[in-house]
Amino acid sequence: MDERVWRLPGPRGFVREVVAEHRRGRHVATVLPEALSSDAIFTDSLAVAVLDDFANQSVVARRVFQVVGSGSLLQTFCQALIFDDQPATIPDLLNHPEVRDTVAVVVAGDLRAPDRNDLSRFLHRVELESHAGDPGRRLSIVAILGRNQLPNFAGGASSDIAMTSIWWWARVARWDVAAHVAGLPERGDLTGVLEDVRAETVVEVARWDLDLAEQLSATWSGEPGDLPSLLKDWRIVPVPAVGGHRLSVDALRPPELLLESWDERAVESWHHYQCVAGCALAAEPERLSRVLWAAQARVLLPWIEERRADLHSRLTEKLGAARLASVLHERFDPPMKADSLVEIGTLDKVVRMIIGATDVELRDAARRLRDARNCLAHMQPLSLGEQANLLAACQCLL
Repeated sequence: MDERVWRLPGPRGFVREVVAEHRRGRHVATVLPEALSSDAIFTDSLAVAVLDDFANQSVVARRVFQVVGSGSLLQTFCQALIFDDQPATIPDLLNHPEVRDTVAVVVAGDLRAPDRNDLSRFLHRVELESHAGDPGRRLSIVAILGRNQLPNFAGGASSDIAMTSIWWWARVARWDVAAHVAGLPERGDLTGVLEDVRAETVVEVARWDLDLAEQLSATWSGEPGDLPSLLKDWRIVPVPAVGGHRLSVDALRPPELLLESWDERAVESWHHYQCVAGCALAAEPERLSRVLWAAQARVLLPWIEERRADLHSRLTEKLGAARLASVLHERFDPPMKADSLVEIGTLDKVVRMIIGATDVELRDAARRLRDARNCLAHMQPLSLGEQANLLAACQCLL
């Protein structure tokens, strides 16, 4: 993931949540899974997004980088933020005149190992020393880190009086992934409904993994049979036995038992459910088939229903309303009414009984619609060829 992620509603809300804590007078520990906190591109883009949001609110915010020759984390902060009369203690740093109502943004991954290892203790001291005084007249700190650098809050809470932790958990939703996929360069090999099915399937398979969504958008042809090998080649992660449990709507962080899997980006919260990474579906053919079906059904079932209505209208024009009503009433048991919703299986029978070979295009369209509807009704995904044949056969109805 790169800076584009912060244009999406969910991640953008994450940045705004971080920035909003400044108005509440609290420092912020922004907690990322290890796989992201060690990704320099991601953490740098997050820091830039936070700085930009502060700037939009006319708040002075500055980035803290590692300084050559710095002997401690305190000295790194002092050298990055204060030009003269550098303080020797954390209270003096927080209340120094040069940093009043200033925000310091620090990325743990930017620090050398000794300072990174000291970040948890440093932030704990910062929180304690911030209890007294006016929050608007001291330095505020936003730290972008992994959970191993997170200070221990009293009672195992996620926040304290002067500092809170905001976790990268349940930050990406279906509409975020769909928006990200829609903004990617088009492959050009599929168009219209076929491209809609492919895009919906990418969202359904990739889930919260925007990198996987981007990879599938670039490499997957749309043929369901090709997906398992692409998912296997993407990355291998240990799959936790999450069981798809529903999560509390107000859950602010991963459950304790899932922290290691969350660090590896093997599990996330996806619309209030514990959800494993999409690449894990390669090892579960039945679940992958169900996911493919769900994506196809979202796009194709409404389309099939529209074509069913077109077929009904075409038969009414071809046979006449009176004759169609007679066929439906006399040749079906129980008798059917022409002015009611006539399902595709019944219309297909009418076409075969009355139209037959006199209109091959209409006969083929009815058959393809019936077969596709039956497959999807039984939760069986269609191959790319079957989708293409369905669309081609129904051109006569458009």
